[in-house]
Amino acid sequence: MATERISKIKNYRIFRAFAWPHDLLDFKDKNLFYGWNGSGKSTLSNLFRLIEKGAPVTEGEVEFVISGSKVDGAALSTAQGLPQARVFNKDFIADNVFTSHGSVAPIFFLGEKNIKKQKQVEELKEDHDQVKKKGHEKETEKHRSEKALDDFKKERAKSIKDLLSSSGGNNPYNNYNKRYYEVKCDELLELSDTEQKVKILDESDLDAQKKKKESVPLDKLQILNFSYPDTQQLTDQVVTLLKKTVVSSVIEALKNDQELSDWVKTGLAKHKNDNSNDCLFCGQPLPDGRIQELEAHFNDKYNALIGEIESESTVVKSAIESLKSYVPPNRLGLYDHFKIEFDTQHQDLSDEIGRLKESLESLLAALKEKAQTPFQSIERSFDVVVGNIKVISDLNAVISKHNQETDDFETAISVARTAIEESLVAQSLAEYEQIRNEVDLASTASQAASDRAAALKTKIREIEKDIEEHRRPADELNADICSYLGRDELTFEIQGNGYQISRNGIPAENLSEGERTAIAFLYFLKSLSAKSFSLKDGIVVIDDPVSSLDSNALFHAFGFMKDRTKDSGQLFILTHSHSFFRQVKNWFNHLRHQNNKDVNLRPARFYMLTSNVVDGKRSSSISKLDSLLHEYESEYHYLFSLVYKAANSEEEEGLQQNYHLPNIARRLLESFLAFRQPSKTGELRQQLDLIDFDVAKKTRILRFLHTHSHAGQISDPEHDPSILIETKQVLEDLLCLIQKDDDRHFDEMKTLVTKVTK
Repeated sequence: MATERISKIKNYRIFRAFAWPHDLLDFKDKNLFYGWNGSGKSTLSNLFRLIEKGAPVTEGEVEFVISGSKVDGAALSTAQGLPQARVFNKDFIADNVFTSHGSVAPIFFLGEKNIKKQKQVEELKEDHDQVKKKGHEKETEKHRSEKALDDFKKERAKSIKDLLSSSGGNNPYNNYNKRYYEVKCDELLELSDTEQKVKILDESDLDAQKKKKESVPLDKLQILNFSYPDTQQLTDQVVTLLKKTVVSSVIEALKNDQELSDWVKTGLAKHKNDNSNDCLFCGQPLPDGRIQELEAHFNDKYNALIGEIESESTVVKSAIESLKSYVPPNRLGLYDHFKIEFDTQHQDLSDEIGRLKESLESLLAALKEKAQTPFQSIERSFDVVVGNIKVISDLNAVISKHNQETDDFETAISVARTAIEESLVAQSLAEYEQIRNEVDLASTASQAASDRAAALKTKIREIEKDIEEHRRPADELNADICSYLGRDELTFEIQGNGYQISRNGIPAENLSEGERTAIAFLYFLKSLSAKSFSLKDGIVVIDDPVSSLDSNALFHAFGFMKDRTKDSGQLFILTHSHSFFRQVKNWFNHLRHQNNKDVNLRPARFYMLTSNVVDGKRSSSISKLDSLLHEYESEYHYLFSLVYKAANSEEEEGLQQNYHLPNIARRLLESFLAFRQPSKTGELRQQLDLIDFDVAKKTRILRFLHTHSHAGQISDPEHDPSILIETKQVLEDLLCLIQKDDDRHFDEMKTLVTKVTK
């Protein structure tokens, strides 16, 4: 598979409107292009590089003919069956020779893949440095937040220790520190929000716990041995008794006058004891039967009822006295934190006793009333007040807690201290958690940066290892560069992932353009033997591989290149160096079958790249190599031909046609004087001074060349009208100078170029 032609290049870089001429032969196995700088060599090699990369042409219109088929340049990325290609040009050099500037000396890397990897390494190293720097910042932030947390824990632990420590004993709070505080925080954080809030004591509870933890053990108190009278039973008995009446010979006067009845009853008893029939009050004899009448009134049933009333009254009074006998425990003997609760329970009991006393006193009053009216039945109901036993048990519960605290005094103090600790810790929990979260975030960020740095370091090492595995041996490169340049001035030494290049034993700080080109070209030629490329079936394109090489090195370089590319399927060589062009031309001219009469059977083709100005812009084209360049070893013949034709042209030329002639004239004059005045080579003015010719014309020639030529390059015209005015006359003066200095030479050159033109 071979590229036969580039049938169209339109508006692509320097090619404005090129179409393959019908009389221009197609590409063959070996193809040589000659063109000055700015004539389109780089543009042409770039098109082949797009074939190599499988990348589309993104500007203008380009059409290839490959193995008989047209291929649109814009479709290169999707075109099937493109030939393999390897292209050496400036882009290859830029992509395959990379300099890493270290702190001591530069390190060089060869190969596009290795360079990409090395650039990736350097980017990763920059990332690593940034991540590491960030990691240091995060580590500092972590230490700062850890210190803030540590100070916070110390401060809180100290305040708790100051509050809860005591002299002597086994008080654990005497040694309370940040670790104890942290453990308690973590313990409380396991609880729910509600449970945490419960741990926070209000002011009164906190004061109570503080008093408790500051208290000393007190004596135990007696449990209250107190019970309520059976008010239900007493009420029932009184209600029953009130209903009873006495059946007797009632004396109405006594029945209705209780005071009189009591007075008479007392007197009757006295009379019976004295056995007297006289009235003890008035001394008069008692009427007959009066004693018997009174005894009938105050009979046994009457006396029994009265006795029953008195007995019941005594029971009720006894119950009342039992209530009055209640003596509360000594309040001062209680622990302070129980006193409020005790006072509450004691008041409840006192209130309960008061209610019971009031109830019993109402029963007693009823009995008293009954005693005065024993002959009448009294119907009465009472609200029974039953004593609340729970009030007694609640009061005893307080006493029991007091007693239990005395029994478990150390435990109680410990509980109080724990309650205070948990309250204080719970209050600070939100702040603790916030600071700890900041520590966690900083630690996570620091660890992430550390992990990222470690990952980058690992990745860097992996890529570096891959570079090292694919790096060519230094002794192999040294042998190649020596063969290529014909001298061992440059040497390679393995350094890290790349090479330390020395020039005459001294580290090369800056490689010249020629040296960089040479190194890149060596690497390119090496790549042609890679397994991924079939040299005998592929296309090899080489654009100016001998830039800045001296003649001796150029000869060696040509030989090296010829050996490595001779078996390529299709070879394209583009150059502006006539010396190199001549070497390649001679090689191609001596190929087998190159002298065949049938040009189609010849393996090599020779082309020119030229650039003209069209509508104010340079426009390149591909054409058959000029016969003077083909037939003669020197470029001089071709230059003389161009100058002679321009000087003798009868057509009126415009600026666009003349702009390149100052450079051509300069190169022609320099070549002529190099032979005529070899002692002053490179000094154009001094060489001209040695020529016997009109001084004014020499001055005009020199000024024209210095003003309008550009160090041998074809560049964009500056649209100076003086070029249009002076060119033809200066070229005529130049030919006259050559004729004046060597008329025989001039005549032979004139005959030669005139013959070729015809």
